[in-house]
Amino acid sequence: MKKLIVLRHSKSSWKDHSLLDYERPLNKRGNTDGKKMSKFIRKFISSVDLLISSSSERTRLTSQYFQNEIEFKNSFFTKKLYHASSKEIIKNLCGIESKVKSVLLVGHNPGLTEFINKTSEINIFNLPTTGIVIINYPITSWSEIDIKIGAVELIKFPKEI
Repeated sequence: MKKLIVLRHSKSSWKDHSLLDYERPLNKRGNTDGKKMSKFIRKFISSVDLLISSSSERTRLTSQYFQNEIEFKNSFFTKKLYHASSKEIIKNLCGIESKVKSVLLVGHNPGLTEFINKTSEINIFNLPTTGIVIINYPITSWSEIDIKIGAVELIKFPKEI
């Protein structure tokens, strides 16, 4: 069994128009939601084997809130997850070693929503910023992730807390 915690980055700021999309930080609501959701998820999960995240500024900043609340054995930031499609997300997950049992994936839409809809039993319209979906896959290797095999354990959005 493999556990995947899917997390969309927190709300980003558009205040500084000179920044590239990749460089945008979090806005006030993003910071508030990052703190709130990381504290919420800590009630269910105290430790995760691997944090894998897009290397954009907003995903790095979102990840920090979760790194402050949850113990991670390893973390990895990659530009390959910056606005990655569901296919690219699956490709990245397939490269994870089999000994890794749990992963927190931090990324962007629309790829995350497409990924959730493709690999789990649910269909959601949109994973909102700082939204979390925990999916359990009945697999022994991450390379076995396939269409509609994941069982959703939890779905939680900031507005629900």
